[in-house]
Amino acid sequence: MASIDSYLHLIGFELLVILAIVGYLVEADLPKRVVSRLFITVLGFMLAHFATHALPNQIADFIYSSHHDYHSIKSAGPHRT
Repeated sequence: MASIDSYLHLIGFELLVILAIVGYLVEADLPKRVVSRLFITVLGFMLAHFATHALPNQIADFIYSSHHDYHSIKSAGPHRT
């Protein structure tokens, strides 16, 4: 049985193909612009999703290092374990 993530990849790829075909077939400017923006939006989400698969630790390190609230407080006292 495939995971939900695999289904999302498949749906995203199919949506990109459908939008590309519709964008190619549409002649009017406004609908073509709407389809193009949808295509770019779906592509952006898929690329962001790919980045979370390819670089999960680097993304987490960036997020947690950029917010000082996530850093642990180091005490000036003796280090006890």
